[in-house]
Amino acid sequence: MRAWILGLSLSTALIGTAAAEPLVLATGDNNLSLSIYNQNVALVKDIRPANLHSGVNEVIFDGVAKKIQSETAIIFGEGIKVREQNYSYNLMSYTNFLTQYIGQEVTAVRTDPEDGEDRYEKALLLGLNGSQPILQTAKGIDAEFPGRIMFDKVPAGMSNKPTLTAKIDVNRAGPKNLNLAYLTDGLNWKTDYVLNIADREKLNLTGWVTITNESGVDYENAKIQLIAGDINVVRTPRIMARGIMFNAMKAMDEVEEISNSVAEPESLNSYELYTLPATATLTNHQSKQIALIERNDVAYKKEFTLHSPIYFHSMQDEFEKHHPDITYVMENTTAANLGISLPGGTARFYQNDKSGNLQFIGSAHIANTSKEDTIRLNLGRAFNISVSGKVEKVSEKEVSRTKRQENSCYDLKLMKTYTASITINNAEDVDNEVIVKQNFPQGYSIVKENVKGEKVNVSNYSWKVKAPKDSKVTLIYTVDIPDSSRLCL
Repeated sequence: MRAWILGLSLSTALIGTAAAEPLVLATGDNNLSLSIYNQNVALVKDIRPANLHSGVNEVIFDGVAKKIQSETAIIFGEGIKVREQNYSYNLMSYTNFLTQYIGQEVTAVRTDPEDGEDRYEKALLLGLNGSQPILQTAKGIDAEFPGRIMFDKVPAGMSNKPTLTAKIDVNRAGPKNLNLAYLTDGLNWKTDYVLNIADREKLNLTGWVTITNESGVDYENAKIQLIAGDINVVRTPRIMARGIMFNAMKAMDEVEEISNSVAEPESLNSYELYTLPATATLTNHQSKQIALIERNDVAYKKEFTLHSPIYFHSMQDEFEKHHPDITYVMENTTAANLGISLPGGTARFYQNDKSGNLQFIGSAHIANTSKEDTIRLNLGRAFNISVSGKVEKVSEKEVSRTKRQENSCYDLKLMKTYTASITINNAEDVDNEVIVKQNFPQGYSIVKENVKGEKVNVSNYSWKVKAPKDSKVTLIYTVDIPDSSRLCL
């Protein structure tokens, strides 16, 4: 009787001290947040509830991203200390099964070509030639097995999705929230803008964000924030192995809370952060479009610009029927009904024709644009506006001469005077303004002009020429340009 009681006591003690099974943690409702950057990387913030016992707990974070940068993972929470973290890359695949069954018995399946029936036999998996199994069967070694292999069970440590495991020291038993944060590749976003021309002064702008998930996992009901700007990301070479152990980078005392309310862009350490107004589900291998920005009655100006191809001091002194660039100009201000930080993206313009049918009229790239900046978008060239020009007259006079000592030659400084005409043919049924830009050699001076222009810099000058509808108008100017020559007597 005593022996039986002693045995029972020993069994009870052994059961009491047996290691607990690892605790699998699933993502809680509305506890997933993503901060996605333009560089195909994202910060995943995941809160997982757990009922932990005092002492060392082994927990499994199921379903982390396949493209996780495992060395960036941080686990934190109140009253816990992380001792060890391991990330498993050992995912279920035919090749992984073959690799882990080397030296073990498998079931070889052959299909009989005559009756189409499968034939099963036990075999020893000796090794692999690439991905081709080498089998030891009752008839000998088969290095070119034509069938398929079946396995009795899933090898230890293999999973159908990536897992992160951790050993955590807990100071007090009870329910806790374990916070997991890590960087992952495979999440990216871009912006596309739709601009509908309302009239000659106003347009409606809608910004759509396209989020692409190639990270290897689904994100359900995630709170999403987008960071615009060019951050520097240091890439660490990934160690491909069944498990990798590393220490937690740091601990945090508080969990960031993200509001679900509609948010204007906010500055974040010289970047721009956009919080989407509602949670969204991002499925792996999916692109999702979400409305980001909407502004109606945005003021704009349509410009026609021509860079004159006349080159002074050369033979290029005439051109015919060049069509000016069409540029849409918007001031990113509240007065223009905009005034919001715009992430870079593609802008596509649309306009209704006279029958009310929507037509595509061009696209351009918007760079990252802060408030108070000017947006200039070139959509192509005007069909019904053409510009021709030529040099009408050239004269020169000598300013000075310097005799060379070694011979009877002189270095001459000259002033050449050019008179040029630029004719604009506006065949549209509305009045327009065409900006004519001209490049000159340095030291130029405008002597006469029938349209007042302005000096842009030391070698550029521009005119804004009013072009009435269905008519031609001519810009005429005279310019002095210094030149030099050599004279030998």
